[in-house]
Amino acid sequence: MIPSVRHVTAGRLFASFVLLFFLSALPLHAKGGRALFLEHCAQCHGADGEGLDPNPPLKDSPWVTGDPERLIRIVLNGYAGRIRVGEEEYTGRMPSWRTILSDGQIASILTYLRSNRGGEKISADQVASVRGKTKGEPTTGPASSCMGGGGRRHCRHHRMGGRMGCGCGN
Repeated sequence: MIPSVRHVTAGRLFASFVLLFFLSALPLHAKGGRALFLEHCAQCHGADGEGLDPNPPLKDSPWVTGDPERLIRIVLNGYAGRIRVGEEEYTGRMPSWRTILSDGQIASILTYLRSNRGGEKISADQVASVRGKTKGEPTTGPASSCMGGGGRRHCRHHRMGGRMGCGCGN
């Protein structure tokens, strides 16, 4: 009986190593949104999205729960410019994740962020659509926030009754 127990134990141990090997080889898109967030975003935004200066918090931010296309564009293309969240202004720069993360990975991260803050789910198809429209153009404060840079009358954030973190400076 003891030899068979050793055999089963060795077999299970071998199977565990094989399983771990294959799991470690899974592409990033197989991981959940939280795991991807912790791996790629938490260094700047904190493990719970509280923000690490000079990078803005993601908690209670209209940049996260607001326009999904703007949020997708920022993740795809990076961001340079001022961001206001609440009463604080942040000037950190966000790198582009366009060539690093897939549409599915970005959708998973953003859905994780938005679902924890009252926002709607973001699909890989939405990310693919924005990816196709933007073609890697860098996102800057006025261009991303005001959608045309024509001042307050063109800035939908101003038309909605306030700056809501708008970086247009108007």
